[in-house]
Amino acid sequence: MAHHNLIGGEWLAGTPNPNLNPSDLSDVIGHYDRASEAQARLAVEAARAALPAWSQSSVQFRSEMLEKVGLEILARKAELADLLAREEGKTLNDALGEVTRAGQIFKFFAAEAVRIKGESLASTRPGVEVQITREAVGVVTLVTPWNFPIAIPAWKVAPALAYGNCVILKPADLTPGCAWALADIIHRAGAPAGVFNLVMGSGSKLGPVLMSREIDAVSFTGSVGVGASILKTAAENHLKVQLEMGGKNPLLVLADADLDLAARVAFDGAYIATGQRCTASSRLIVEDSVHDAFVDKVTALIKAQVVDDARKAGTTIGPVVGGSQLATDLSYVDIAKA
Repeated sequence: MAHHNLIGGEWLAGTPNPNLNPSDLSDVIGHYDRASEAQARLAVEAARAALPAWSQSSVQFRSEMLEKVGLEILARKAELADLLAREEGKTLNDALGEVTRAGQIFKFFAAEAVRIKGESLASTRPGVEVQITREAVGVVTLVTPWNFPIAIPAWKVAPALAYGNCVILKPADLTPGCAWALADIIHRAGAPAGVFNLVMGSGSKLGPVLMSREIDAVSFTGSVGVGASILKTAAENHLKVQLEMGGKNPLLVLADADLDLAARVAFDGAYIATGQRCTASSRLIVEDSVHDAFVDKVTALIKAQVVDDARKAGTTIGPVVGGSQLATDLSYVDIAKA
């Protein structure tokens, strides 16, 4: 099956790119087309053309469409979780939780769409009423990362559509499968042509088009370096911008801590979702007096884990696509001298 880009309500072929299973690099999940710069421009034009009607569309229609999306995601959660684990590398159990959350997000914003709030204020002028209403920002570019390939798109897409914005989704090049599946669901749920567009491919190639002055806002989740570049471009082009970037997260363990609990918290923080989270515990700062005992406890937890194919029953840690993960020998653990 071909996996094309969704632009202006049509599936347009691009340059096929293999999507590989990180648990088994010989397993090609499928070929997902990379869009050209010209196709990215078509997506911007399609979204801009669709905006006037969509931003003034019935909130009931938006709600029903988002509800359909949420219901299909939940109905297919086992299938979509398998795809997620297969292309991204987190364990099947983690993937199932993420897919379920994505479905719930769409259902939540289906309800929010029909109760968009405003305010009515008293005016200092007699006979004048002051009303504050919510309006769509416009055409928004959503750039999402590889580590939560369906939940983060859901967090961005669902509210954008609920409030009448037109969307261009550019998923991470490493994990296009979940984004394509989501685009297919949204398309079949009845999104009008141009309201939701999917362009897959390299951010360095498509970014200048997707952050041009024809865009009203951009929402990005990813690295600090790329985020800083997006902020600069957004400022130059007068775009509204939302950035969520990674960090180097410290976990402080003091001498009076419950070491069993602290070890479990450190381990969970580092390894849940196979360590592929911007909030993963990537630095442990431990007081000298409890350092050795703490390291022993965390090491024992690590050794008890099963590292294997992400979809295999009993696997607790899958292969790492990227991100930060706790070193198994804990040789890097900092010691804070008391």
